[in-house]
Amino acid sequence: MSPRPQHQALSAAAQWFARLGEAPTDPALQQRWQAWHAEDPQHQWAWQQVALLQARLNQAQGALGYGVLERADQHGPVLQRRMLLKGLLLGAGLGALSWRGYRDAPVWLADVRTAIGEQRRLTLSDGSRLILNTASAVDIAFSNDTRQLHLRAGEIFVETAADHRPFMVNTAEGCIRALGTRFSIRQQEHQTRVCVYQHAVVVTPTNAVGEPTHLGSGRSLLFDNTRILQYMPLANTDAAWTEGRLVVDDWRLDHLLEELQRYRSGYLGCAEAVGHLRVSGAYSLTDLDLTLSTVARSLPVRLVRHTRFWTRVEPLTSSA
Repeated sequence: MSPRPQHQALSAAAQWFARLGEAPTDPALQQRWQAWHAEDPQHQWAWQQVALLQARLNQAQGALGYGVLERADQHGPVLQRRMLLKGLLLGAGLGALSWRGYRDAPVWLADVRTAIGEQRRLTLSDGSRLILNTASAVDIAFSNDTRQLHLRAGEIFVETAADHRPFMVNTAEGCIRALGTRFSIRQQEHQTRVCVYQHAVVVTPTNAVGEPTHLGSGRSLLFDNTRILQYMPLANTDAAWTEGRLVVDDWRLDHLLEELQRYRSGYLGCAEAVGHLRVSGAYSLTDLDLTLSTVARSLPVRLVRHTRFWTRVEPLTSSA
């Protein structure tokens, strides 16, 4: 993906974001946006990037970006709001997004990838099963001697098939070799998390000194490119995402929303005053509106929505 077409796609995505924010219930506008979105993979990539940027702009105490836009609505015409949003998106982040996209081009050129909120199941040529979670990207490289995956972004679940060739998954931090197993791998910011559900894997950070680490069933670990950072017991519900569910036990509300944000474009967050509230339950990852409504009914909070791309959880008694 070359920088100039990428820049054009990001510019168009920012304009669409602004127009949809002004008229979120306009069916003709929605139809035109859907046609633009489906027209080119670069448009889909750009839309995800602009939505993520808008989310980051709104994370200063939850709503800095929207507060600015709200004041623009109060003091000027709709055009002022559009220009301000375009300025926020294009001026504050377009250059950074262009560089990020150029740097991360392998993610968007990967053999298999999923969009935000999408999951995908595959059977590989050797019979192994692969599940991609939301916003994930994988390259597949099978040869006569080895079976290799390269996790570029996101999270995968693997159930390996019997084969004489070794099965390995590479991430930005190192290599995970399967020992006839069911396991998941999540690429995080400068870290990789590995969970083993059956049998074992061998983990080798790229720049590690010493022997590789053997990780058995019922365990998980976190590592960077030099060492193992943390060992953790595996919860029975850690793989619930493969069935479209998120199961939590006594999580903070802000932690829950941070995890749900992975499955939703735009901004999803909460006021600082309610972030500490505790949440337990099994929630749908395929119907986040239902999930958020369920959470809101169980706590002294309310949902504030400004278009389908901006949702914030507020104290029940706070003003609109």
